[in-house]
Amino acid sequence: MTASSPILLDPWAARSCPVKTQNAYDPALSPPVGDPRDDELFTGAETHLRAIGDALAAVPNAVDLRSGAVSVAGRRSATRQAMDAGAPVIVGPELPSSPQGHRTGSPDALVLAGTRADGGPGYLPVIVKDYPVLESHHTLAEFTWVAPLNDPDPRHARMSLEQTFRAGRERALIQAAHHWRLLEDLGLVATPDECPDHRRLVGVVGNDEIGILDDALAVSWLDLDHKFIRTFSRSAASRWRRRSVLDRYDHEHTFRVSVAEHALAGGEPMVTPIVVRECESCQWWTVCQPRLDDADLSLRISKAPLDVREISTLRRLGVATVDDLADADLDELLPAYLPEVQHRPRPEQRLRAAARRARLIRRGVLLERNDEGPIEVASSRLEIDFDIETSPDGRVYLWGFEVSDPEHLLDSTTGDEPYYVAFSEFADMDDDDENELAARAIAWLDAVVSAHPETIVVHYSDYEIVHLRHFGHACQDEQTRDAVRRLLDSGCFVDLFATVKAHFFGVDGIGLKVVANAGAGFTWRDPDPGGLNSQTWWDLAVHDPDPQVRQSSKTRVMEYNEDDVKATLAVRRWLVEKFSGQS
Repeated sequence: MTASSPILLDPWAARSCPVKTQNAYDPALSPPVGDPRDDELFTGAETHLRAIGDALAAVPNAVDLRSGAVSVAGRRSATRQAMDAGAPVIVGPELPSSPQGHRTGSPDALVLAGTRADGGPGYLPVIVKDYPVLESHHTLAEFTWVAPLNDPDPRHARMSLEQTFRAGRERALIQAAHHWRLLEDLGLVATPDECPDHRRLVGVVGNDEIGILDDALAVSWLDLDHKFIRTFSRSAASRWRRRSVLDRYDHEHTFRVSVAEHALAGGEPMVTPIVVRECESCQWWTVCQPRLDDADLSLRISKAPLDVREISTLRRLGVATVDDLADADLDELLPAYLPEVQHRPRPEQRLRAAARRARLIRRGVLLERNDEGPIEVASSRLEIDFDIETSPDGRVYLWGFEVSDPEHLLDSTTGDEPYYVAFSEFADMDDDDENELAARAIAWLDAVVSAHPETIVVHYSDYEIVHLRHFGHACQDEQTRDAVRRLLDSGCFVDLFATVKAHFFGVDGIGLKVVANAGAGFTWRDPDPGGLNSQTWWDLAVHDPDPQVRQSSKTRVMEYNEDDVKATLAVRRWLVEKFSGQS
């Protein structure tokens, strides 16, 4: 960028780290190769976006401008023609920039929603995300307007009293607000007069199933003025207040314009790097990393990390590194710290947990007991460790069990060592396929527990039980539903995570991989084990054109799941051997 370049911020700027904006407008820095959206590019996202675009394009008289053969200028001209003609939906539009508003970019779709200020057709933006954007109604929520994809017009939307927007999706909602402000700059936004309750709206399509629309995907229309995002407020007695998405966007956008102007003018940077989640995929990381101390708090504490405001406040108070926080007298620090971080619930507990992690990091300890004395661990003559794997679209394609049967209650031919039992389907599945696989796995487990009521089935967290309950409702087969009821009523399930959580604290949390490795000394065969990685391996196992890649990826997934259940068993044995008080 040069001093004469216009400052035009894209839809990701206000929702992203301001250091990105600073670096982008620093004349001394060369733009790195990369996409600012890399943190949202994951398996299935493009497929979801394409499917939603296809559904919107099927609306009668809709205009679809997604063809890559059309130039940007051509798409921009076609977009304006479609808007002037009053097309009900425009998919893949291209909007001009707004130099006066310092805005550029285009939403995934535009929906006709009334008239604009000059009396012409007025539009509202729609963005698509491949994750849930709604949550169940709670006391701070207002209603949400939802419209089916075949009739997305908010003037025809239905009111949902069961679901509302997630405050945790603030970044996506700020992105949507950017598009609304751009349309306003251009004089193309629909005035709120004809919208429900005269609200200023933006549309978001997640992968939520909308109950009042027969569990279909839909456009959820967000009231930009609904105040539901908790933020810091120096003027409020509580030091926090709830603000709207538009409030948040305007504040963040204005700040980044100032950052860009300052960067273009030269001098000391307005903002300094603080490690956040998006750093993992940020194209500017190689520029920011050298500016951080190796012991920087935001760099070293990755579990339950302190946020940007918390880190900034600590830095102003002279606490910037792990050693600083480990040595800090929190009782002296808290009176100055707490008034600045009331945007977060339980800020004192968050800081004390971070300080404990800092002390452990300095000592080189990954896992620490919370208490003393013996730890009770469930055991039985027949024990089964249980873990499932899900595909990128959330379907359970693998049910894995590690069976410990030293008395040969099930099979006298298997020897004395635990053995692995799995039910899997490496293919694209619909509801019937997923339910049929679940029915086979559940029938096997039910038969074992029915024959041997003393059996315990051990899982790590409630993930498996949540899915088991789901199949108890979703499966049409009465036998499967009865089997799920019997299993849940039998008392056979043991959540090992609950036991670990009661007795341990970890620098990197107390997930299975942390505890199995740091505590029990267990290692996975795969050098990079992880649930998200396994979804990539599943995709290769199902879709790669090379049969050898498909087979090796399937083997990798199966070994990963087997190691997960073996790790659960290893943690149980470690707890018994070291903490039960037994010899």
